[in-house]
This record gives sequence, C-alpha cells and structure tokens, in this order.
Amino acid sequence: MNILYSFRTRGVGAESVHISGIANAFESLGHKVHFESPTGVDPRRQKGENPFHKKKGHTSIWNTLAGRLPGFLFELAEIAYNFRNWFRIRAHLRCNQYGLIYERHAFFLCATGFVAKRKGIPLVVEVNELVGDERIRRQPLLLSLARWCDRQLFQRAALIVVVSPHLKRKISERHQIPAEKIQVHPNAVDASLLEKSPNPEIFRQQFELQGKLNLGFVGWFVEWHRLEFLIEIFARLCREQNGPKLNLLLVGDGPLRESLTHQVSELGISGNVTFTGTIEHTHIPAILRAIEIAVIPHSNEYRSPIKLFEYMAQECAIVAPKTEPISTVVENNANGLLFKPLDKEHLYSSLKSLVMDTPLREQLGQAARKSVESRHTWKHNAQEILQRMKR
Repeated sequence: MNILYSFRTRGVGAESVHISGIANAFESLGHKVHFESPTGVDPRRQKGENPFHKKKGHTSIWNTLAGRLPGFLFELAEIAYNFRNWFRIRAHLRCNQYGLIYERHAFFLCATGFVAKRKGIPLVVEVNELVGDERIRRQPLLLSLARWCDRQLFQRAALIVVVSPHLKRKISERHQIPAEKIQVHPNAVDASLLEKSPNPEIFRQQFELQGKLNLGFVGWFVEWHRLEFLIEIFARLCREQNGPKLNLLLVGDGPLRESLTHQVSELGISGNVTFTGTIEHTHIPAILRAIEIAVIPHSNEYRSPIKLFEYMAQECAIVAPKTEPISTVVENNANGLLFKPLDKEHLYSSLKSLVMDTPLREQLGQAARKSVESRHTWKHNAQEILQRMKR
C-alpha cells in the first residue's frame, strides 16, 4: 500500500525523529511512504547526520519565513498554506494510488481533511499539541480560527492518534469527537536500536567518565526542561554523598548553556558536571550506555518525551516527573522512579536511592528495556494504527 505522509514543519529536531520513526515502521511492514511538506525534505537522515543540527547552505522560503515573519503575518502564512497543501495533495493523488493519508497535525492546517474526504481516502491525523496548551511558541492570535480548522480536520479523519490521554480528552470534549475514534500512542524508539549493542567506551574516554557514577540528561538546553532545577539538586547530592564520585553528563546545547555553566561554577561543582556539546543523534545510544541514571527534570501534561524511550532502550535507570503521559509508560519502582513535578525533596530522595543502590539501578534499567521491547517501538505503533484502520 502507498501511504502519503503530510507534514507542515521543517522536518528537523525531535519532530524529525518522530516522523522518521513512524515512516520507517510503515515501510518495515511492507508499505511505501511518500512525503509532502513545505521544504520537500525527507526527514529520514542518512547515517551519521544529526537531525538537530541545521545543515549549512540548506534553506528555503519556508525556513526564512519561519524565522523572520512577525506572529500575525506568520499565522496568515500558515492559513494560506492550506491552498498550497490542497493542490499538492491532489497532485500526489493523481500520480499514485494511495490507501492511506497520514498527517502530522499543525495549527490552521485542515485542507488535507477536505481532500481526503472528497477522494474517499482514509486519513489518520497525528496530534502532538493543541491550541491552548503550554507550548514553546506563544498561543495563536487567531485562536478561534485555529480551533475551527482543528474541528474540520478531526471530523473528517478516520482515526486520530495522540501521544497522551490529555490530548484525547481535549479533542473529544472540545470538538465532540467520539472517544473511540481517538487512539493514544506514546512516543517510541526504532526497533533496530534494540538489535544493536552500542559501545560507550569512546565516550567514556573522551569525557573521562571512568570510575564515576554518571547521571545524565540528553536534550536541548531551554527553559521548559528546567535544567537549573536538576543542577541544584545534583549539587546537594554531591555535597552529601560519600560514595563513588558523582558526575552529571549534560548532552546537548542550547541558549541556556552559558547560564547553566555559570550556575555550575557558582555551586562549586564544575569538577562534577560534563557539558558534551552537541552529539550526533546516531551516537546517542552509545553515550547513553555510559549513563547509569537518566533524568527528565520536567515535562507537562500532554507531552510524551522521546528521550524517555531512548533512555529506557539503553537500560538506564529512569528518574522522571509523575505526569500522566509518563505514568502511562513508567510504573514507579517497577521500571523507573517517579517524583512529584518540581518537588525538590522528592527528586533528591529518588536520585539518592539510586545512587546508593546498584542492584536497584540495574533492576530498573533492565525492566525499562523490556517495557520498550514489548510495547514502545514505532513498529508496534504502526501495526496498531493499521490494524485499527482495518477494523
């Protein structure tokens, strides 16, 4: 079966991992995926290329508009994109016979729903955020219109796939969509990662990690990850811990790098914190193998962090906030430890228990890996979507 995957993003960063994961999963099940997007990019990067690194020399009118247009004009451009999307989807349908259209939801985008309905092709809409929820960008100025577009799209979809129960409730209540039409699929990992045993030795040597108990975070250094919260608690652990030398491995980069470096220096723990800089995404599994305890300092009620599943796949002992999306994946004391969001004492006690208990770290890490193997691969998600469409 041919599947047309439509998305209105630049196809980089975490969204690239998500798009690539589900597209590759469809193809591993014997289907062919074609992409439709503003930039025409195939987000499935070649080996060794980092989806989080902007490629030098590569730009387009859409990249330029995304970076420079004021908010109101950018929203008008998002609305106008419906006309382009309408003609582009129709052009794809003239060239190939498709059994399914899969679209990554974007604010104001609804043209695909009208085309799919008119042509009688089933449409699956994947939703990662909704208007009104906490987000990186500010809320749309044309809020009512954004919600109207959502309603038109959701009503015409055969199936809506969401990453959290919160999103399912919101869509059902706000747009009067039957709950049985909405399927919750937390994020996942590529099944091929589970077939490999990455060697962390090169990173242990490069960052002098031998003989240390390594805690770690992988991601972008931005406000909503609350890394300053993690560093504060880690400094307390360093002061009070008499066992092995603790090391916090911060893998990534971002606008808060300088302020975090200053915080580490002010707390007197520069010798216990390693900033790695950006690491190629294909090398992340190897560096995770050098981390005993992986931490998610903060998340919200609708986000399903992709890094959570990558941590679990590499048998890290997980410490994460007890939000609903994370709680559907991590069972406290079974395959990870959960703490009350932004509760300093609870995070401290969770980290301390893992620092002091090697068997517990190993037990939780192994259980996390088994959870991913059985339930949280992109192939598993793709199979459930296709089975649901058959029914």
